[in-house]
Amino acid sequence: MTQQQREALDEILRHSPFGIGGDVAEQRVVFHEMIASVPLPDDVSTAPGELGGVPAVTVQTPGSDPTAVLLYSCGGAYALGSAPDSVGLAADVARRTGARAISVECRLAPENPFPAAVDDAVAAYRALLDDGTPSSRIALVGESAGGGLAVATLVALKAAGLPQPSCTAVFSPWADLTVSGDSMLSKADVDPALTPQGMRTRAKD
Repeated sequence: MTQQQREALDEILRHSPFGIGGDVAEQRVVFHEMIASVPLPDDVSTAPGELGGVPAVTVQTPGSDPTAVLLYSCGGAYALGSAPDSVGLAADVARRTGARAISVECRLAPENPFPAAVDDAVAAYRALLDDGTPSSRIALVGESAGGGLAVATLVALKAAGLPQPSCTAVFSPWADLTVSGDSMLSKADVDPALTPQGMRTRAKD
């Protein structure tokens, strides 16, 4: 991500009506509108479908290798976001790696509590294997809660005796659902909404 992209994302997140602890249905709409406000580059193509019974969007950029797959999990505190919402970030990673990305829409909390999202991610991974894609050509990728989901998926794949992917890349993963890390307190003045109390409230919801 370039410095310009970081600054733009920071501006969107800090000055949008999105906030932790609001009504989930309303926040999903706000989250989608916030993401959709950033248009995709003209050379990015998308195709909706499903993978292992899980809704998904295939994302391709010019020159992408169809044999290499980024299995992408979206962010959104495990309660927000969708496969289409993650297309922009997935496309950026796809462009840099030369692989095609498949953004999967795992089930969201609170309607679908743990381990629903992990089960969906594993089902999508199994489908890639069943379709003939070797594990050595698959990478798990995700941001925020999607990063945490990617890590949880690795553990689930091992428990199921499935071959591990070639690699995993996670961006600012929300992997500590106990909200016990030191940065939750040391950064509270920078991101006051992301206090341990606020994040625990979201996790319980």
